[in-house]
Amino acid sequence: MALKFRLTGLAETFVDEIECPCCGVEGKDDQNFSTELTRVTYDGIVVVAECKICGEIFVPGLQKLGIIDPNELRDAVKKDHVVSGEPILENFEMVELNTERLNAIRKGMIH
Repeated sequence: MALKFRLTGLAETFVDEIECPCCGVEGKDDQNFSTELTRVTYDGIVVVAECKICGEIFVPGLQKLGIIDPNELRDAVKKDHVVSGEPILENFEMVELNTERLNAIRKGMIH
């Protein structure tokens, strides 16, 4: 079964299968992966997976992003930023860069 991420009336993303780029474990559900780091951007919902086997954090490449209402999505991202204090990651590429930073911190490469 594919993973589905949906913000009703705003955006949805589907991921058919996830493969860890570090250890190669595969999955079609959340059995081997955590998706708690998934981010909502102006591009839609960008899934961020964390491998439960090796701890690698990555953005699965084969995601089907869909935006239902771009204006409302943009407003929701801005509101979440104000409430949570988290920085706005505007697009897929910014989420990938943030994920690389998280991995570097996890591996002790950034102090």
